[in-house]
Order: sequence, then structure tokens, then C-alpha cells
Amino acid sequence: MPTVTRHHLNFWLRWSLFVIGMVFFVTIYVGKALNSAPKGRWTLEEERHLNLTEQSVADLQPEFTRSFSEPMKRMMPHRTDGLTQPLWPWVAAWMHDSADLPVFRKRTQLFQLGLTLGFLILLGITCARNFTLPAAFLIVLIAGLHGFLPTLSWFTGAALFHVFFLLSWVACLYALQRNSLWVYGLSGVFGALAYLSEDRILPLLVIFILISTIRATWGWLKAHWTPHDGTNQWLWRNHLFGLILFVSCFGFITGSRMVEARANFGQGLFSYIDHVRWLEDESSAQTWIRKHPNATTLKSLPLEERANLQIYMGTHTQQEACARLQMGLQKLWQRYSLDGGSHIVGLLIVLIALLTITWCGTPRASHAGQKLHPETMTTVFFTIIVSLTMLLIAAWDSAVWPSDHSRTLLAPLALSLVWASESVLRRARRRSSAKLITYAYLTVLWFMVSLDFVLYGKTFLNP
Repeated sequence: MPTVTRHHLNFWLRWSLFVIGMVFFVTIYVGKALNSAPKGRWTLEEERHLNLTEQSVADLQPEFTRSFSEPMKRMMPHRTDGLTQPLWPWVAAWMHDSADLPVFRKRTQLFQLGLTLGFLILLGITCARNFTLPAAFLIVLIAGLHGFLPTLSWFTGAALFHVFFLLSWVACLYALQRNSLWVYGLSGVFGALAYLSEDRILPLLVIFILISTIRATWGWLKAHWTPHDGTNQWLWRNHLFGLILFVSCFGFITGSRMVEARANFGQGLFSYIDHVRWLEDESSAQTWIRKHPNATTLKSLPLEERANLQIYMGTHTQQEACARLQMGLQKLWQRYSLDGGSHIVGLLIVLIALLTITWCGTPRASHAGQKLHPETMTTVFFTIIVSLTMLLIAAWDSAVWPSDHSRTLLAPLALSLVWASESVLRRARRRSSAKLITYAYLTVLWFMVSLDFVLYGKTFLNP
């Protein structure tokens, strides 16, 4: 009979606690999702998605009597009205029931619930295998209760966007760390699916291309002009082929949508948001969209009705632009400070504290295992620049197009901060750091996890 060691006991205790915690989380998540369904009328955004869903139903019933390629192309998610992306209407069209819209709406909500719940369970298992137990719970809680849950009651592509945005974020981080061709392709696939859900993913993809190109250029210069030891994984040819693969995957998946947008609006990546963000308020934005419904009216725009950065800065002072941006940031903080934002701030403080203690209180690294990953600065720049860019865009757009898209940053930031903290903690242990550091770190994370479980558990038991 094999002996039971302390390692085996710790293993079974750890995964038993994980299963118990996930059962509790799933109970709260499913209960709140089923009880938060809206009882009122469809919103304007939901009506746009419903309209495209009804149009997409015909695309999923192809006629091959005259042609084969054209019906196949129409079956791809491609329909857009300049505001609504095609993936969610295309998915919902498979479940469409025009005879009973309430039942159809309930069916799509259950689909979104099942999709996000399955994704969160897989996310929790992955994090539990790589991080400490409270860190894994905290990521699942932030992603589920503060990120996914508020999107489930609406007939929009927000839930899909949250899933694919997080996958795109992780794929881009891996590509920046490893410079591997297949990860470039994966980034393009997830980025394309996120784009077909909501077009807010484009800043992340553009920044990824810029940062990876700068890093590849620096690697090339370092390899050719400075003395160095070892090998350099940032080969220029590898990066070039990686970008070709990235763009090819993105273009193949989104090509039908870009062809449709070019035919209807004159631009493959057209979005009304890119134009109306330079107007004054929401009512003027809605009026502008109604007045310019197609490519013909957009091309015939008189100069005084055009909306772009140059015209905006020509009619507004720098102080007015800064005041608008500041007001938008205040709105975002008021909305998210108690809804996931405080967790992000707390994790950031934990990371800074770990870095400070490791830097000041442990011996210097003597080998590679005690050092941070060589591409740490690259991923840090990516995380900071993407987060600031998307927050500033959301703050600016809030004046004319209030939305909840900035909520998508909660899960990626939580994952990135925990990832960084655990990496620093592991290297601090290898430098013989005091165990008190680890105990303090776990205590803080367990406190944050317990706080969320208690607060959401109370609202679940007493809705």
C-alpha cells in the first residue's frame, strides 16, 4: 500500500477547496444571471441586433441551385449596420424563433450563460494549475461577477466580446514573450472573433503590432551591432512571417464583414463610432447617424457636417478637450470603483509591494531562474499602453456614446496583475525570501476573495 505523503495531502486539500469554491461561485453566478433578466422592452441596441439576426436567418438557408460560392460566402457572419457587428446576430440566427420572441430571447440568454460559465470553469482550472488558490479564485470572481455577469441579460455581442477579448489579450502576451508563429496566428484568430463581436478590439491589435515590431527591430539591432552571449528569439524573419500569419488569419475571418461594410459604407473597417466621437453629445450623434445611413450620403457630406479630429480641434480649445476627457474618466471611476475597479487597484498595490520587497529585501539574482522573464518589459509596456489607450477612448466616447465596453478590461488586467505578482513571488522564494512575504500575499488575496463571496452571497440569498 503506497504511503500518503504531505505532498499528496496538500494536493487533495487544494483541489477539494477549489471544487467547493467553484461550486459556490457557480451557484451564485447562475442564480444571479437567471434573476437579472430585463423585464422591459428591447433597447435600441438590442433592436439593431435583432434586426440583423432576422436578416441572417435567410443567410443560413442557402440555395445552391444557381451558385455554390455565393451562398457559402453569405453564410459567413458579415451583416453590419455600421454600429452592430455580425457575430452575435449570426450566432443568434441559429436559435431564432420569430413566432415567440420572449422564448427566443430566453434561449439566447441561456446560451450566453452556458458559454461564459464553461469558459470561467476552464479559466479557473487553468489558473489553479499555475497560480496560488486564492489568486485563481480572484481571477474567476473578477471575470465572472464583475465582467461577464452584467452582460448576460442583454441581447448583444458583449458576452462574446468579453470572452474573445480576454483570449486575444492572453495570446498577444504569449506572442510577445515567445515570438512563436502559431501564437501569432492564434492572436489573429481570437482578435478577428473579438472584432466580429465588437469593434473595440482594434486598438489592442494595432498596439500589439507596433510593440512587437519595435521589439523585433531592437532584437535585430542588438544581434548585429552589440556583443552578446547566447541566442536571440526575436528574429526579424520570424516576426515578419508571424505578422503575415496574424493578418491572414484576421482577414480570412473578418473578410466577409469588411466586404459588406465597404459595399454599404465605402470602408472595410467602417464604424459610425469613429465619426460621431468628435460630436458634442449623444443626441447629435444619433441625428448624424440617421442622416447618413449609407455610402452615398457619407461621400456627399458637406465640409461643415464632417466629423473628425482635425475639425473638432479647429472648433474647440485644448482646455475644452481636456475637460471632456477628465469628465469621462470621472464617469468611468464612479461606475467601476466599486464594481471591480477596487480589486484592480488592490492587485496593483500588491504587485508594487512585492516588487519593492523583492528589490530591497532579497539577495540579487545569481542565475536565470531568479530573474524575471527576459521579455517582462515588453509585456509591461503592452499592458500599460493598451489599458491607457482603451480607457482614454472610453472616457472620450462617453460624452456621445455611453457604453459598458471598458468593463472588458477588468478580467485581462486582473489576470495580468496576478500573473506578474505570482512571477515576482516565485523568484523571491528562489532568492530565499522570508516566508512572511508569502503569508502576507496569500492573506491579502484571501481577504479580497472572501469579500466578494460574502457580498455577492448576501445579494444572492437576499435579492
